[in-house]
Amino acid sequence: MPSAIRKREMDFLSFEAAGWVEDGTITSEQASEIMSRYEVRPRNVRAVMLTAGLVLLGLGGVSFLLANWHEIDRVIRLCIIAGSYIASLCAYFFAGRSSAKTGKSFLMLSSAVFGGGIYLVTHMYDIPITLADFLGYWAAEVITVSIIFRDEWQVYLAGALSLAWMNETGAVNAFALYFVSTARLPLTEFFAPWSAFALLAAMWGAYFSVKDRIALMINVMITVLLLASRMSLCFGGTWTLIILAVAGAVMSFAGSADIGIMGLLMTGVFGLLLTWPMFWRGAEFASGRNVYPVINAVIVAGLMLASIWRGHSGTGITFCVILAGRYFFDHLFGYLPKAWGFTAAGIILLAGGIFFGRIRNLFTKE
Repeated sequence: MPSAIRKREMDFLSFEAAGWVEDGTITSEQASEIMSRYEVRPRNVRAVMLTAGLVLLGLGGVSFLLANWHEIDRVIRLCIIAGSYIASLCAYFFAGRSSAKTGKSFLMLSSAVFGGGIYLVTHMYDIPITLADFLGYWAAEVITVSIIFRDEWQVYLAGALSLAWMNETGAVNAFALYFVSTARLPLTEFFAPWSAFALLAAMWGAYFSVKDRIALMINVMITVLLLASRMSLCFGGTWTLIILAVAGAVMSFAGSADIGIMGLLMTGVFGLLLTWPMFWRGAEFASGRNVYPVINAVIVAGLMLASIWRGHSGTGITFCVILAGRYFFDHLFGYLPKAWGFTAAGIILLAGGIFFGRIRNLFTKE
């Protein structure tokens, strides 16, 4: 019996088979035999109508409840919330057997019901709760579900909730590197608040339960933001940027493929920030003429050229172009008429494209 595939997959297979016949890899008879093993999956209009009907019924039920919510007894409202959560989990178990995506959708629905339930229950019983507490309880539930059911979608949601909670509690401050030039807190306060690091540890536990690439990137981003915020208060913004840039360089050379790319991004981002003199204010060794931003720019350019040689040409070239543009627009563009400025920028980009094209051909392996 032929396997059912989507129309675009059938078109792709037909195109590839025609190419194989043209270059002599297979014969036309073999191509026909391969194509006969597949058929286009028919569009299930009945399933679409049933799904749309269920969605509309669900929206109708929700609208009815919202319109009469305050008139329903509190115990019944609590049972509705708990029943909806349990029903979503049960639907996940049954639907997940036939369709993984449908099952994941029901699991995501259960987490949404839990988050909405926290809000509704606390208001029903007049329980005081802050936004940080709300996000923390919700994140804890989503992380637990992601570990139990090994679902990467839950890890994505948990990452967003954890980052929002850290921002609300002040554990993560995106502007700490800029405003905190020198240390303000003793090193003993580095792990304060401890709950932020406990939540981060739980997020890494969720990642190891799914081993998903996107989840890894989310966890690394949250870890870097948390460490940068705490380190800027305990070490100062300048030393924090230096430490994170060096850590990124080590990751880019010593880690796996995914860790290497993220380490290279860390080196590029934090290294570029260190090329601005304002990030060197307050540093004890930055006295007299400040040549450290220029020295740092040379180091970053060298690391990016090394990354091109190691095969990460896209990332390396991107940061080299950004670095060149940063100095061009900061030091030269303002002194030239606009026509000459844009012309010079175009020439630099063309020359850079030719140069990096040759570098890529020399250093990248086919």
